[in-house]
Order: sequence, then structure tokens, then C-alpha cells
Amino acid sequence: MQRAKISAEFSKNNLLVSSEGFEKIIKEKIDVAKVILAAKEKNVWLVTDEFLQEFVVEPPKEEKEEKVEIIRKGRDIPAKDIEADIKIDTDSDVTGKSTSEGVIENFVEYFNQKYTELARILRGRPNLRDATLIKNVSDAAPVSVIGMVLAKRESKRGFRFLDIEDPSGQLTVLISQDKDHLVRIYDSTVTDEVIGVSGRMHKDLLIAEEIMQPDIPVNHKPNTAEEDVCLACLSDMHVGSYLFLEKEFNSFLKWLAGDGNRNDLSGRIKYITIAGDLVDGIGIYPNQEYDLALPDIYKQYDMLGRFLERIPDYIEVIIAPGNHDAVRRAEPEPQLPRDICAPLYDLSNVHMVGNPARVKLHGVDTLVYHGDSMDSLISGIGTLSYSKPETAMIEYLKRRHLAPVYNDIAPETKDYMVIKEVPDIFHCGHVHANGYTIYRGVHVINSGTWQGQTKYQERQGHMPTPARLPVMNLENHEVTVLHFGG
Repeated sequence: MQRAKISAEFSKNNLLVSSEGFEKIIKEKIDVAKVILAAKEKNVWLVTDEFLQEFVVEPPKEEKEEKVEIIRKGRDIPAKDIEADIKIDTDSDVTGKSTSEGVIENFVEYFNQKYTELARILRGRPNLRDATLIKNVSDAAPVSVIGMVLAKRESKRGFRFLDIEDPSGQLTVLISQDKDHLVRIYDSTVTDEVIGVSGRMHKDLLIAEEIMQPDIPVNHKPNTAEEDVCLACLSDMHVGSYLFLEKEFNSFLKWLAGDGNRNDLSGRIKYITIAGDLVDGIGIYPNQEYDLALPDIYKQYDMLGRFLERIPDYIEVIIAPGNHDAVRRAEPEPQLPRDICAPLYDLSNVHMVGNPARVKLHGVDTLVYHGDSMDSLISGIGTLSYSKPETAMIEYLKRRHLAPVYNDIAPETKDYMVIKEVPDIFHCGHVHANGYTIYRGVHVINSGTWQGQTKYQERQGHMPTPARLPVMNLENHEVTVLHFGG
């Protein structure tokens, strides 16, 4: 039977078939009528490779059992015998706490909170401890101020200016052309970030001698686990998209169960963090329906649940949402809703968190953020690119804020995007490219994607790095990237 006819038969019977299931039917010449009958008897709407194997195909049971025995034989699973140690920081999670009504007072309160929190961090620097309010500056002596960047501009003669503001007033900062290090900072400065400036006043201008970002201490010493356990980082699966890499994701799940190489690593995985965009969603961008294999949000999460239920129950899974998920578009985002994502809530080893989220895994402080604001950060700083997301993530750490440029942020009375405490691990997704580095003791990880290249990415010349899994040992902080593609 031709592919089009097979698809038509499933569609006529209100059934969907996964890409791997479809290929199995073609390759093994499985009777489509038999498959449809089995699906209706079992009351399922999605025909997967696993469904075919269990209810339609009839392999020799003895051989199957023997094969499983051979795969499992001698496999060491240390993580199975180690008790989970998870502490979710509910104070950093917006779930159930949103009070924003979108009125002007909310925006004023939000920016005041952002300024206050970041100014507090900046005042920890010796040369900003006595920073004065802008309204109190004078020509009499050297001065230090802390302000939020309102604008940056450059004159025809090459002079660079930053307009900054604090609760007391506004001030213009001049960056001299001969101060190369200050020019570099100016070039990477974005609006709405909070900086400290030291210098001297000349008429109405503050001539900058030093510009400081909140940043993290150079001597930050990360926490380590006292047991030999590992964390696997996932994001951007986009289940429901026709570009979802089902075959590769199945390979990952089989590897977790002990099938394949590096069993020494798979047997030590105790935690999985998922940094958003679990499904492709509905109505996220114009004409998205043409890119969907599953044009139903409930069925997308149902299919996702079928994948995640195959993760061994001794592995704890922490799930944060992204901009494609069934949550509000404005950050910070609450946990995934139970009514839409019921299949995930039914899994005993799944822990729902908001976006962003802080969680300690065996004592290792982990910051999970999808990374939606990375678009505005990359477009605002010329040295950044989508191919090296870890460099953009460092800019978050330097600014101690996950949305330095205001964009699609819900103006809450508390700024959940401030990085108050220095994390040990910083995990993002969103840009569909893997990246890893260490910045001042913080392990910066972008987990890439499990979706093929989209038409939009192709037009932009962006090459994703799909089906690559970062795994970090929480005891010795060694990071390994496993490839499940091709």
C-alpha cells in the first residue's frame, strides 16, 4: 500500500501514527487493517512503534526475553540505590503568586524592584559601597552612582554616552574614546540593565573612569554532591512537530534503560532537568498548523507523557515550561497547568516548576531557565550569536538578570528574573544549539534540541545541533555530551 493511502486510512479512522510507527508499517509490510482494529480495541489514538511491537507484531517471545536478559546482564545501576535529594526553591517560582494586572503602577513597581535588587548586589563591591544618589552628585569630588540604562548613543565626533536613571533622577555618562576597556563595555551594554559608574563630574556629564556590572564573584566555589550521581539536561523536544526527532529521542530513552554504550554513565543518572518547549504548542506563530504532526495540545502532552513514562522511576525529572508550552507568553511563567498536562502529573517521578526555577540536586544549586529573552540579548550585543549560546548565558550572569532588556515580562511586585544567589549550574535551552563553558565556577549548559531544522532557521542560516545530551556528574562536575543522532 502506498504511503498516501496508508495515511488516508489512519486519518479516516481518526488515528495518528508516529513517524517510527509509520516506517515500521512500511518496512515490515504490516497489515494496516489489523493495526486499525488493534488500536480501536485498545482505545488508543496514537499508533507508535512500541504499540505495534506489543499488540500487532508477534515476535518469538523466547528470543525477545533472551535478548533483554543479555542487555541487562551485569549492568550496574548505582543511581537506583541512591536516595533522591531534591530541594525546590518555591520562593523563586511565580506559580500561584502572580498579582500583575498590567497597569502603570505594576510597571513602576517592577522596575523599582529590579533596580533595588541589582543595586544591592552592586553595593557589595568596595568602590560602590558608598554610591550616592544621582540627585546628590557634585563637582567637588570623585563620585560613584548606580543607575539603570535608559539609552545609549554616539555623537558624530565619536563620543559615546549612556543615559542612566535611579529613583532620584537621571544622569548622562560620557565614555572617553581613549578608554578602550570602557568602550568595550559600552558596546556590550543594553538598555534596562543596572550598572555602577565611578568617575568625575564635568558640568552635566559624569566622565566615566570605571563601569561595573553586578556580575558574580571571581572566587565562587561551586557545591558538589557527596555521592556519584549525574544530571542529564534536556530542552526543546517540540513533541507534536513533524520535525520532532522521535527516532533519536527513543534512542535516548533506550539508552537510559541500559541499551547501548556508556552504561557506566546511564546507570549514574539520578536527575533530568527539562528547560522548556516540551511540545510544539498551538498558535505560537503564523501558519504553525502546517508544521504540526499533532494539531491538538492535549494530544501533544499525551504523547510526551508516553515518552517520559519510559524513564526509569528512580530518575527524578524536573520540568520547567518554555514559550511553546501551554503557559502565558510573558515571563516569569508558572508551572504547566494540570488540566492540559495531566499525563505528566500522573508520573510519580516528575516535579513541576515554573520558568525560571531554582532547585538543589544533591546539594548542587541549579538554575533552570528556558531562555526566551536570549533573542533580545543576542540582537542587542553584536559579539553574540545563536551558534554559541553559552556566551549569551554568560551575559545573563554578568548582569545577574535573566531579562536584562525589558521584553514580554509580566510586571510582578517581585522580580523573579533577578539572579540573587550564584548558581552552581545554569541550564538553558530555546536557541536549539548546544553550548557549554565554565564562567567563574558556574557550569553554563545549553541543552540544544530534539527537533530538526525548521524553515525559519534555514532562512536565517541557523544550524541547530539536535539530539545531543549534556550529562554532568554532580560529584566531580565532569560534563559529557552524548550524540544520539545519525
